[in-house]
Amino acid sequence: MENQLDEKTVDKQLVNPRWMTLTIAIICALYALFTVLGVFYLFQLSTKGLSDSDAQAMLTVKIVASAFFVLYAIFSLLLFNNYSKLRKNIVVPKMLYFALSVFMLLSAANSLATSNVSGVFLPLIILLFAIKIIMDLGKVK
Repeated sequence: MENQLDEKTVDKQLVNPRWMTLTIAIICALYALFTVLGVFYLFQLSTKGLSDSDAQAMLTVKIVASAFFVLYAIFSLLLFNNYSKLRKNIVVPKMLYFALSVFMLLSAANSLATSNVSGVFLPLIILLFAIKIIMDLGKVK
């Protein structure tokens, strides 16, 4: 009986991290999908007739967009993996969420640096979710 009580307690404590992880994983997967579509579009654009500085800026945008696609895809896969573990009531380490927090801060900073103020809000919401998950996982005994 003692074991069942602990299992039920852990299940209740993992409810929030479970659905928040799934939400973040879906958002990251959508980000990766839209980013790869943007990368394909960027590689279709021609640099003929552009000045050297414009061509260099285009190359920089291609590199940054490709890196963001790879990172969003990796985070998406890792978060789906964590979600499957949380569904089985396996407590996951918090390191992935710390790394996701850092990446979201960098993503928000990139949006601010490119004067894309509307692109700041979703990374900051994901950051808040990650912090809440870290706090909830810290309470699990």
